[in-house]
Amino acid sequence: MKPFITTRPLFSCALFSSVLLLSATGFSAEAALSKQNLANSGYWGGILLPDNNAISASELNTIYNRFVDNYIVNVGSDKARVKWGSGGALRDGSGNVSKDAYATASEGMGYGMLITAYGNDKTRFDKLYRFYKKTIDDNNAALMPWLVWDNASPVTNQICYGIVGQNQTCFGAGGGGPATDGDVDIAMALFVAADKWSGTGIDYRAEAIHTVNELHDNWLHWCADDGGTWVVKPYQKSNFDPCKDEIDASYSIPAFFRFFAEVAALDSKVSNTNDRWNSAARDLYAKLLDKQKAGPNGDKTFVPDWMKLDGSDVSGRSTNYGSDASRIPWRVTMDYAWYGTDESRNWTRRLINDLVNNSNNGDISGIEADIARSTGNSAGYNGRSFSGGFAVAAMLYDWYPANANNYTNHWVNETLNGSLPWNIGANGYENANNDYYGMALSTLYALTLTGNTYKPAAN
Repeated sequence: MKPFITTRPLFSCALFSSVLLLSATGFSAEAALSKQNLANSGYWGGILLPDNNAISASELNTIYNRFVDNYIVNVGSDKARVKWGSGGALRDGSGNVSKDAYATASEGMGYGMLITAYGNDKTRFDKLYRFYKKTIDDNNAALMPWLVWDNASPVTNQICYGIVGQNQTCFGAGGGGPATDGDVDIAMALFVAADKWSGTGIDYRAEAIHTVNELHDNWLHWCADDGGTWVVKPYQKSNFDPCKDEIDASYSIPAFFRFFAEVAALDSKVSNTNDRWNSAARDLYAKLLDKQKAGPNGDKTFVPDWMKLDGSDVSGRSTNYGSDASRIPWRVTMDYAWYGTDESRNWTRRLINDLVNNSNNGDISGIEADIARSTGNSAGYNGRSFSGGFAVAAMLYDWYPANANNYTNHWVNETLNGSLPWNIGANGYENANNDYYGMALSTLYALTLTGNTYKPAAN
C-alpha cells in the first residue's frame, strides 16, 4: 500500500492536504482521513466541532472503512454499487432469495458517491459513477431508477427485506421511476469530484450539471397555495400531485440547493429560473418545517417522514419522526456549515430544545427510532441515523456547547461498541436493521462531525 497525496486546494475557504492509501492491484482503497479544525474545514464560523475525546481520527476511519468495505461491491471490473444489505439480500414475498441479487437504491448510490468523494477515494467513486451511468443509459432514463438489480435493470416486483422466518417488510418497487433525493445527492457528489479530480478522465462537472438541470426542469414543483411553495417532487406516479398528496421534507436539501444556485450564477449552462434553487431552500424552512403542529416543547421540530403541504398527516403513513426525517438535522446543519443561514441555526436550536426538554432530559442514550412527535418519546428499534443526526445538530447549539461533545461521544460509542453494532458476519450477511441507510448516514455524520464535508468551489 503506498500513499497517494493530493495537495490541490480542496476547500473554498482553506487549504487542506489529505492522504489516501490505494491498493496497486485490488479494488479496496483504505482512506486515511484526518480531523479538520474549523479553519481547515471551510465551515462557517461559530459551528462547534467535537473534540478528540468525542470522535477521534481513528474512529472516523473505522466508521468510513466499515461502510465502504462492507457495502460497496464490485460489478464486473470497472463498476461498483452500494448494496441494500438488509439481512443479506432482498427477497420476494415468499422469502426466496435470488442468488447474488442484492438490490441497489439510488439513495444509496448518492450516499456512497458523497462518502467516497469526501473520502478522497477516486477509485471507488469512479466505479460507483459508472454503475450509476449504466442505470441511466440502459434504461433510457434522465435520472437513475430508484431501485435496481446488479445488472442495472429496475426492480419492479414487490420485494421484502428482513430475515426469513422473522418479521419482513414488503413494498412495491414503484416500476423503476426515480426517487429524487438520491439524484440530488449524486449531483452534489459529482460537483465535489469535479473540484477534486477535474481533468482526470470523467467530466464530473458536465454530469452534475445534466442532473441538476433535469431536477430543475422536471422535479422542482411549484405549489400555488399559501403564497406559493417550491417542493421536490419525490417520485413519479399516475395522477400524483405533491401539492395535494404528499411530500417528504428530507428531499429538500438546502445547502445543496444553494450551491446549485451559486454554480448557476457563474455558469449559464446551469438552470436556475427566477432563482428557483434558492427559493426551494428558503421554502423548506418557511413552508415545510415551520408548519409542524406537534412537539413536546412546542418547538414543532419532530417532522414526519411524509406529510401534506399544509403540515397535516398523510393517511396510511406514520405520523412519527421516522427514518427519512432523521437525516433532516444533518441536511439542515450542512446549510449552516456552508452558508451560515439563520434559518438552519434557529431550527436546530429548537430541535435540541425539544430533546433537552422532553422526558429524556436531553440524554440521547434513550433515543431510538420512530419518535412520537407529541411527546418526544421513542417507540421503535435502535437506529443510528437518529442519535447521529442529533449529534450533528448539536454542532449549532452554542447555548450549551457541551452537547456537541456529549452527543457525539455517545453516538460514536453506540455505533462502534454499544447497542447499535455493525454486526457484519463472516458470511457477509447483516443484522436486519443494518442496511445501507443507517450505515451510510453514520459515515456522512462522521465526516461532517470531523470537518470533512467542505463546500467545493462553484466555478
